[in-house]
Amino acid sequence: MATKVVLNAGDADVWAKLEQIQRFDPAISGGIDSIMQGHHLLSRDKPISMLISSGYEEVHQIDTGFCAHIADAVIHQDWRLSGRSIDHTLRFRVAFEGKAGYVARASRLSDASSRCAFIVRPPGESLTANFKGGAAYRYCSLSLTQDYLRNTLELTDEEWPAMLTTYWARRETVMGHFPASKTSLTQASRFFNIRLSRAWHDLTVRTIALDLLRLLFQDWQSARPQSRASIRITPAERSKLSKIRAQIDLDPASPVTIRALSAKARMNRNKLHFGFKQQFGASIHEYQTELRMRAALRLLQTTELPIGEIAERTGYPEPTNFTAAFKKHFASLPRDMRNSDQRGTGALKAL
Repeated sequence: MATKVVLNAGDADVWAKLEQIQRFDPAISGGIDSIMQGHHLLSRDKPISMLISSGYEEVHQIDTGFCAHIADAVIHQDWRLSGRSIDHTLRFRVAFEGKAGYVARASRLSDASSRCAFIVRPPGESLTANFKGGAAYRYCSLSLTQDYLRNTLELTDEEWPAMLTTYWARRETVMGHFPASKTSLTQASRFFNIRLSRAWHDLTVRTIALDLLRLLFQDWQSARPQSRASIRITPAERSKLSKIRAQIDLDPASPVTIRALSAKARMNRNKLHFGFKQQFGASIHEYQTELRMRAALRLLQTTELPIGEIAERTGYPEPTNFTAAFKKHFASLPRDMRNSDQRGTGALKAL
Protein backbone atom coordinates (compact mmCIF):
# COMPACT_ATOMS: atom_id res chain seq x y z
CA MET A 1 0.00 0.00 0.00
CA ALA A 2 1.27 3.48 -0.84
CA THR A 3 2.67 5.57 2.00
CA LYS A 4 2.94 9.32 2.43
CA VAL A 5 4.78 11.40 5.03
CA VAL A 6 4.29 15.16 5.31
CA LEU A 7 6.76 17.50 7.04
CA ASN A 8 5.04 20.68 8.21
CA ALA A 9 6.07 23.97 9.80
CA GLY A 10 4.34 23.03 13.05
CA ASP A 11 6.23 19.76 13.66
CA ALA A 12 7.76 19.69 17.15
CA ASP A 13 9.96 16.66 16.43
CA VAL A 14 10.42 14.98 13.05
CA TRP A 15 12.58 11.99 14.05
CA ALA A 16 9.67 9.57 13.71
CA LYS A 17 8.74 10.97 10.31
CA LEU A 18 12.32 10.76 9.05
CA GLU A 19 12.56 7.15 10.19
CA GLN A 20 9.28 6.39 8.41
CA ILE A 21 10.63 7.99 5.21
CA GLN A 22 13.79 5.91 5.55
CA ARG A 23 11.72 2.74 5.28
CA PHE A 24 10.57 3.50 1.73
CA ASP A 25 12.91 6.14 0.26
CA PRO A 26 15.59 4.30 -1.79
CA ALA A 27 18.04 7.17 -1.25
CA ILE A 28 18.29 6.49 2.52
CA SER A 29 17.08 2.89 2.69
CA GLY A 30 20.40 1.82 4.21
CA GLY A 31 19.95 4.16 7.16
CA ILE A 32 20.46 7.76 8.24
CA ASP A 33 24.14 8.37 9.00
CA SER A 34 23.89 11.82 10.53
CA ILE A 35 21.77 14.94 10.85
CA MET A 36 23.20 18.41 11.39
CA GLN A 37 20.94 21.26 12.47
CA GLY A 38 22.69 24.60 12.46
CA HIS A 39 26.16 23.65 13.70
CA HIS A 40 25.00 20.84 15.96
CA LEU A 41 25.25 17.13 15.25
CA LEU A 42 21.98 15.70 16.51
CA SER A 43 21.48 12.44 18.38
CA ARG A 44 18.25 10.45 18.52
CA ASP A 45 17.45 11.72 22.04
CA LYS A 46 17.44 15.35 20.90
CA PRO A 47 14.24 16.55 19.17
CA ILE A 48 14.50 17.88 15.63
CA SER A 49 12.12 20.81 15.48
CA MET A 50 11.42 23.71 13.17
CA LEU A 51 13.02 22.34 10.03
CA ILE A 52 10.44 24.32 8.07
CA SER A 53 9.34 27.89 8.83
CA SER A 54 6.42 27.75 6.42
CA GLY A 55 5.10 25.42 3.75
CA TYR A 56 5.55 21.67 3.54
CA GLU A 57 7.41 18.71 2.10
CA GLU A 58 5.51 15.60 1.02
CA VAL A 59 7.28 12.27 0.52
CA HIS A 60 5.21 9.70 -1.39
CA GLN A 61 5.96 6.03 -1.86
CA ILE A 62 4.87 5.51 -5.45
CA ASP A 63 5.84 1.82 -5.43
CA THR A 64 8.37 -0.31 -3.62
CA GLY A 65 11.70 1.12 -4.74
CA PHE A 66 10.25 4.40 -6.07
CA CYS A 67 9.32 7.56 -4.18
CA ALA A 68 8.68 11.23 -4.90
CA HIS A 69 9.56 14.29 -2.78
CA ILE A 70 7.54 17.47 -3.29
CA ALA A 71 8.73 20.52 -1.36
CA ASP A 72 7.34 24.04 -1.26
CA ALA A 73 8.77 25.48 1.93
CA VAL A 74 10.95 28.05 3.63
CA ILE A 75 13.72 26.40 5.66
CA HIS A 76 14.06 27.57 9.26
CA GLN A 77 17.83 27.11 9.68
CA ASP A 78 20.75 25.33 8.03
CA TRP A 79 20.44 21.57 8.21
CA ARG A 80 21.69 18.54 6.38
CA LEU A 81 20.97 14.83 6.37
CA SER A 82 23.27 12.04 5.21
CA GLY A 83 22.00 8.55 4.46
CA ARG A 84 22.87 5.41 2.54
CA SER A 85 21.12 3.18 0.03
CA ILE A 86 20.99 -0.61 -0.07
CA ASP A 87 20.53 -0.90 -3.84
CA HIS A 88 21.81 0.81 -6.96
CA THR A 89 19.83 4.06 -7.01
CA LEU A 90 19.00 7.00 -9.26
CA ARG A 91 17.65 10.34 -8.11
CA PHE A 92 16.30 13.11 -10.33
CA ARG A 93 15.62 16.59 -9.00
CA VAL A 94 13.85 19.49 -10.72
CA ALA A 95 14.05 22.83 -8.90
CA PHE A 96 11.79 25.79 -9.51
CA GLU A 97 13.08 27.87 -6.60
CA GLY A 98 16.04 27.48 -4.27
CA LYS A 99 19.24 25.53 -4.73
CA ALA A 100 18.76 21.89 -5.62
CA GLY A 101 21.91 20.87 -3.81
CA TYR A 102 23.63 18.72 -6.42
CA VAL A 103 26.62 20.19 -8.19
CA ALA A 104 28.63 19.25 -11.23
CA ARG A 105 31.87 21.01 -12.10
CA ALA A 106 31.35 24.74 -11.65
CA SER A 107 27.62 24.58 -12.32
CA ARG A 108 24.82 24.54 -9.80
CA LEU A 109 21.15 24.04 -10.41
CA SER A 110 19.38 27.28 -9.56
CA ASP A 111 15.97 28.93 -9.75
CA ALA A 112 14.00 28.05 -12.87
CA SER A 113 17.14 26.83 -14.60
CA SER A 114 15.19 24.37 -16.80
CA ARG A 115 17.66 21.62 -15.96
CA CYS A 116 17.26 18.33 -14.16
CA ALA A 117 19.95 17.38 -11.65
CA PHE A 118 20.70 13.71 -11.19
CA ILE A 119 22.80 11.50 -8.97
CA VAL A 120 23.58 7.82 -9.55
CA ARG A 121 24.88 5.72 -6.64
CA PRO A 122 26.00 2.15 -5.97
CA PRO A 123 24.78 0.29 -2.86
CA GLY A 124 26.11 1.60 0.44
CA GLU A 125 27.16 4.98 -0.94
CA SER A 126 26.27 8.03 1.14
CA LEU A 127 24.02 10.84 -0.10
CA THR A 128 23.79 14.21 1.63
CA ALA A 129 20.95 16.71 1.32
CA ASN A 130 21.82 20.29 2.32
CA PHE A 131 19.34 23.06 3.05
CA LYS A 132 20.07 26.73 3.72
CA GLY A 133 18.27 28.48 6.54
CA GLY A 134 15.95 31.28 5.45
CA ALA A 135 15.85 30.05 1.84
CA ALA A 136 12.68 29.16 -0.03
CA TYR A 137 12.68 25.79 -1.78
CA ARG A 138 10.26 24.65 -4.45
CA TYR A 139 11.34 21.40 -6.07
CA CYS A 140 10.37 17.83 -6.79
CA SER A 141 12.59 14.79 -6.86
CA LEU A 142 12.20 11.14 -7.86
CA SER A 143 14.23 8.38 -6.19
CA LEU A 144 14.24 4.86 -7.57
CA THR A 145 16.23 1.65 -7.58
CA GLN A 146 17.67 -0.47 -10.35
CA ASP A 147 15.50 -3.32 -9.11
CA TYR A 148 12.35 -1.19 -9.52
CA LEU A 149 13.20 -0.40 -13.14
CA ARG A 150 14.06 -3.96 -14.07
CA ASN A 151 11.62 -6.05 -12.05
CA THR A 152 8.64 -3.80 -11.35
CA LEU A 153 8.50 -1.76 -14.56
CA GLU A 154 10.20 -4.62 -16.47
CA LEU A 155 12.31 -2.22 -18.49
CA THR A 156 15.34 -3.49 -20.34
CA ASP A 157 18.73 -1.77 -20.34
CA GLU A 158 17.93 -0.45 -23.83
CA GLU A 159 14.92 1.44 -22.47
CA TRP A 160 16.92 3.79 -20.27
CA PRO A 161 20.10 5.79 -21.00
CA ALA A 162 23.02 3.49 -21.78
CA MET A 163 25.25 5.56 -19.51
CA LEU A 164 23.10 4.58 -16.51
CA THR A 165 23.84 0.89 -17.08
CA THR A 166 27.53 1.73 -17.38
CA TYR A 167 27.58 3.76 -14.14
CA TRP A 168 25.85 1.01 -12.18
CA ALA A 169 28.08 -1.71 -13.63
CA ARG A 170 31.19 0.22 -12.63
CA ARG A 171 29.74 1.07 -9.18
CA GLU A 172 30.46 4.73 -9.81
CA THR A 173 28.88 7.70 -8.07
CA VAL A 174 27.88 10.23 -10.73
CA MET A 175 26.43 13.73 -10.29
CA GLY A 176 25.29 15.98 -13.08
CA HIS A 177 22.43 17.59 -14.95
CA PHE A 178 20.81 17.70 -18.36
CA PRO A 179 18.27 20.03 -20.00
CA ALA A 180 14.69 19.25 -19.02
CA SER A 181 12.13 19.69 -21.79
CA LYS A 182 9.25 22.10 -21.50
CA THR A 183 6.92 19.10 -21.33
CA SER A 184 8.86 17.66 -18.37
CA LEU A 185 8.88 20.99 -16.53
CA THR A 186 5.15 21.40 -17.07
CA GLN A 187 4.54 17.90 -15.74
CA ALA A 188 6.77 18.52 -12.71
CA SER A 189 4.97 21.78 -11.92
CA ARG A 190 1.67 19.88 -11.69
CA PHE A 191 2.78 18.48 -8.33
CA PHE A 192 2.25 21.91 -6.77
CA ASN A 193 -1.23 22.54 -8.13
CA ILE A 194 -3.22 19.50 -7.00
CA ARG A 195 -6.44 20.53 -5.24
CA LEU A 196 -8.23 17.24 -4.57
CA SER A 197 -9.31 15.06 -1.68
CA ARG A 198 -6.52 13.03 -0.06
CA ALA A 199 -7.22 9.80 -1.95
CA TRP A 200 -7.40 11.50 -5.34
CA HIS A 201 -4.45 13.75 -4.44
CA ASP A 202 -2.20 10.77 -3.73
CA LEU A 203 -3.35 8.91 -6.82
CA THR A 204 -2.67 11.99 -8.95
CA VAL A 205 0.84 12.29 -7.48
CA ARG A 206 1.47 8.68 -8.47
CA THR A 207 0.28 9.30 -12.02
CA ILE A 208 2.36 12.47 -12.39
CA ALA A 209 5.46 10.79 -10.94
CA LEU A 210 5.34 7.81 -13.29
CA ASP A 211 4.87 10.00 -16.36
CA LEU A 212 7.55 12.45 -15.23
CA LEU A 213 9.98 9.55 -14.87
CA ARG A 214 9.28 8.54 -18.47
CA LEU A 215 9.73 12.11 -19.73
CA LEU A 216 13.00 12.67 -17.84
CA PHE A 217 14.45 9.45 -19.23
CA GLN A 218 13.58 10.70 -22.70
CA ASP A 219 15.23 14.08 -22.01
CA TRP A 220 18.35 12.41 -20.64
CA GLN A 221 18.66 10.06 -23.61
CA SER A 222 18.15 12.82 -26.17
CA ALA A 223 20.48 15.37 -24.54
CA ARG A 224 23.70 16.08 -26.41
CA PRO A 225 26.76 14.54 -24.68
CA GLN A 226 28.31 17.94 -23.97
CA SER A 227 25.11 19.10 -22.23
CA ARG A 228 25.09 16.17 -19.77
CA ALA A 229 27.44 17.85 -17.32
CA SER A 230 28.61 15.30 -14.79
CA ILE A 231 31.32 14.34 -12.35
CA ARG A 232 32.12 10.68 -11.78
CA ILE A 233 33.59 9.16 -8.63
CA THR A 234 35.00 5.63 -8.95
CA PRO A 235 35.19 3.10 -6.06
CA ALA A 236 38.94 3.73 -5.80
CA GLU A 237 38.33 7.47 -5.57
CA ARG A 238 35.64 7.00 -2.91
CA SER A 239 38.21 5.06 -0.90
CA LYS A 240 40.66 7.95 -1.26
CA LEU A 241 38.03 10.42 -0.07
CA SER A 242 37.37 8.28 3.01
CA LYS A 243 41.10 8.23 3.79
CA ILE A 244 41.25 12.02 3.46
CA ARG A 245 38.38 12.39 5.90
CA ALA A 246 40.09 9.99 8.32
CA GLN A 247 43.24 12.12 8.06
CA ILE A 248 41.29 15.26 8.96
CA ASP A 249 39.45 13.45 11.78
CA LEU A 250 42.77 12.38 13.27
CA ASP A 251 44.25 15.89 13.31
CA PRO A 252 41.78 18.65 12.36
CA ALA A 253 44.21 21.33 13.55
CA SER A 254 46.75 20.39 10.88
CA PRO A 255 46.55 22.68 7.81
CA VAL A 256 45.38 21.09 4.55
CA THR A 257 44.89 22.45 1.05
CA ILE A 258 43.01 21.07 -1.93
CA ARG A 259 46.20 21.33 -3.99
CA ALA A 260 48.26 19.29 -1.52
CA LEU A 261 45.55 16.67 -1.00
CA SER A 262 44.98 16.40 -4.72
CA ALA A 263 48.66 15.81 -5.38
CA LYS A 264 49.00 13.27 -2.57
CA ALA A 265 45.88 11.33 -3.60
CA ARG A 266 46.60 11.75 -7.33
CA MET A 267 43.05 12.95 -7.78
CA ASN A 268 41.55 15.72 -9.88
CA ARG A 269 41.04 18.82 -7.71
CA ASN A 270 37.53 19.44 -8.97
CA LYS A 271 36.53 15.82 -8.36
CA LEU A 272 38.17 15.92 -4.92
CA HIS A 273 36.22 19.02 -3.91
CA PHE A 274 32.78 18.02 -5.19
CA GLY A 275 33.22 14.32 -4.42
CA PHE A 276 34.08 15.03 -0.79
CA LYS A 277 31.13 17.40 -0.44
CA GLN A 278 28.68 14.92 -1.94
CA GLN A 279 29.95 12.03 0.15
CA PHE A 280 30.29 13.79 3.50
CA GLY A 281 27.92 16.75 3.24
CA ALA A 282 30.48 19.57 3.46
CA SER A 283 33.50 20.78 1.57
CA ILE A 284 36.90 19.81 2.94
CA HIS A 285 37.32 23.29 4.39
CA GLU A 286 33.83 23.27 5.93
CA TYR A 287 34.33 19.80 7.37
CA GLN A 288 37.68 20.69 8.94
CA THR A 289 36.25 23.95 10.32
CA GLU A 290 33.33 22.09 11.93
CA LEU A 291 35.74 19.76 13.72
CA ARG A 292 37.93 22.66 14.84
CA MET A 293 34.98 24.65 16.14
CA ARG A 294 33.58 21.68 18.08
CA ALA A 295 36.99 21.17 19.68
CA ALA A 296 37.31 24.88 20.47
CA LEU A 297 33.86 25.06 22.06
CA ARG A 298 34.60 21.99 24.16
CA LEU A 299 37.83 23.55 25.42
CA LEU A 300 36.10 26.86 26.15
CA GLN A 301 33.40 25.14 28.18
CA THR A 302 35.51 22.60 30.06
CA THR A 303 38.87 24.30 30.65
CA GLU A 304 40.33 27.62 31.76
CA LEU A 305 42.87 27.69 28.95
CA PRO A 306 43.54 31.16 27.50
CA ILE A 307 41.70 31.80 24.25
CA GLY A 308 45.03 32.26 22.46
CA GLU A 309 46.11 28.75 23.47
CA ILE A 310 42.78 27.28 22.42
CA ALA A 311 43.21 29.00 19.08
CA GLU A 312 46.64 27.45 18.60
CA ARG A 313 45.48 23.98 19.67
CA THR A 314 42.67 24.03 17.15
CA GLY A 315 44.77 25.14 14.19
CA TYR A 316 44.75 28.95 14.38
CA PRO A 317 48.24 30.33 15.16
CA GLU A 318 46.81 33.85 14.93
CA PRO A 319 44.14 34.41 17.65
CA THR A 320 42.33 37.08 15.62
CA ASN A 321 41.76 34.57 12.81
CA PHE A 322 40.38 32.11 15.36
CA THR A 323 38.03 34.73 16.81
CA ALA A 324 36.75 35.65 13.36
CA ALA A 325 36.20 32.00 12.41
CA PHE A 326 34.48 31.25 15.73
CA LYS A 327 32.15 34.23 15.44
CA LYS A 328 31.25 33.31 11.87
CA HIS A 329 30.50 29.73 12.90
CA PHE A 330 28.60 30.30 16.15
CA ALA A 331 27.52 33.97 15.76
CA SER A 332 29.17 34.64 19.12
CA LEU A 333 32.62 35.59 20.35
CA PRO A 334 34.68 32.93 22.17
CA ARG A 335 34.74 34.92 25.42
CA ASP A 336 30.98 35.37 25.32
CA MET A 337 30.45 31.65 24.77
CA ARG A 338 32.73 30.87 27.70
CA ASN A 339 30.78 33.21 29.98
CA SER A 340 27.32 32.27 28.74
CA ASP A 341 24.77 30.07 30.42
CA GLN A 342 25.54 27.39 27.82
CA ARG A 343 28.64 26.32 29.73
CA GLY A 344 28.60 22.75 30.99
CA THR A 345 27.16 19.40 30.02
CA GLY A 346 23.94 20.81 28.64
CA ALA A 347 25.73 22.59 25.82
CA LEU A 348 28.18 19.74 25.26
CA LYS A 349 25.30 17.35 24.78
CA ALA A 350 24.42 19.20 21.56
CA LEU A 351 27.87 18.34 20.19
